[in-house]
Amino acid sequence: MIKLLLLASIALSIWYWRSVLKRMPREKRQRFLWSSVFWGVLLGSLLLVATGKMHWVGAGLAALVPLCKTLFAFSFRAWPLLQFFRRFKTEPSQFRTQNLHIEINFANQSMDGTVLAGDFADRRLSELNSDELNTLKEWLSGQDRESNILLSAYMLRAGIAGQHDDTSYGNSQQYYSTQLSEKEALEILGLETGVSHDEIVKAHKRLVQRLHPDRGGSDYLAAKINAAKDTLLS
Repeated sequence: MIKLLLLASIALSIWYWRSVLKRMPREKRQRFLWSSVFWGVLLGSLLLVATGKMHWVGAGLAALVPLCKTLFAFSFRAWPLLQFFRRFKTEPSQFRTQNLHIEINFANQSMDGTVLAGDFADRRLSELNSDELNTLKEWLSGQDRESNILLSAYMLRAGIAGQHDDTSYGNSQQYYSTQLSEKEALEILGLETGVSHDEIVKAHKRLVQRLHPDRGGSDYLAAKINAAKDTLLS
């Protein structure tokens, strides 16, 4: 008798479920079906546990199956959105000269670089003390004026006094070129190949604001940033 009542209840529930599904708009049916599967598995598992035909651990695992599938489906739909936000990730701004490679990471507001030649080759600038930086700067002044100017910008932003600082960046433009390759321009603006016009303009504006001379930047860095934008938009 109990089995007959149970079967009748199940049949009535299925009939009611089908009638609700038929009346439901098509765009809402998929969500309703997943919800039905979840509750069906959950109630069925609880029933089996109550009748002693399934351990409660198995019931819990069974209930997780449709939930995991739902989460997977949600993650699949959310992936394009995650990729969209990834494009706005701030990449380090990179400046390369003959003897220096400097990166400015705005995520942690740090500026560091690597010496490419000379007695301090392969050393990080952050590893050098003020005396070593001044020694490097004196060597660069006779070897590579652009690297010397870039090192001055690093020392200025790091708050390190230099013995031979190039204080007049505007008058030192004769020592460096604003002719950049596409790769160099992308590195300076922290962008990747294939960026849009708006992304280039936004990156340029962001860097100019952050590397303004009043904020620890320099005319040299600003000139390179402007040249990078002009190169990519030409």
